[in-house]
Amino acid sequence: MQRPASITFRNMDKSAVLETHVHKRIGELEKAHPHIVGCDVVIEAPQKKKVTGTEFAVRLTISVPGPDIHVERHVGRSGAAEDANLAIHEAFDAARRILKEQKRKMGSVEVKHHDPVMHGTIDRLFEGEGYGFITSDDGNEVYFERDSMTNGDWDSLRVGTKLRFREMAGEKGPFAANVAVAD
Repeated sequence: MQRPASITFRNMDKSAVLETHVHKRIGELEKAHPHIVGCDVVIEAPQKKKVTGTEFAVRLTISVPGPDIHVERHVGRSGAAEDANLAIHEAFDAARRILKEQKRKMGSVEVKHHDPVMHGTIDRLFEGEGYGFITSDDGNEVYFERDSMTNGDWDSLRVGTKLRFREMAGEKGPFAANVAVAD
């Protein structure tokens, strides 16, 4: 995580045992989803005691790339310490399921990587046939066609004209795409 976890106790005393449990569960979440930025945990007991026992609420806000994940769970029975641990357990289990689903969805999204813009000069130009060769600044020879020009300035091209382009891999060697006259 990029920032330390925040654990807040409301309407109850701070508990080292519960803090340890929360830190352990945060560690498990980090293994399931390594891009967690931060985690805020609120463990809350009600203000008034009920006759049948205490109801605990656990709220998690997990900061990840994209929208934050919010989980809230309420548990109430007769054993107070057991209920707080159970509420923590249920909240973190729900958060883990959400994180795994988000990670699965993000993994199925294909991220486009654009080839870098290269620069070079026209080495050979066959105007009538509509193609030519560029010598890139790194010394490679790259094929290009009239159809690969982005601004349609084919008639203004001459040997020695400076161009910018994206180098692509083709069956017969590198070729230029998105070719434009460099300013």
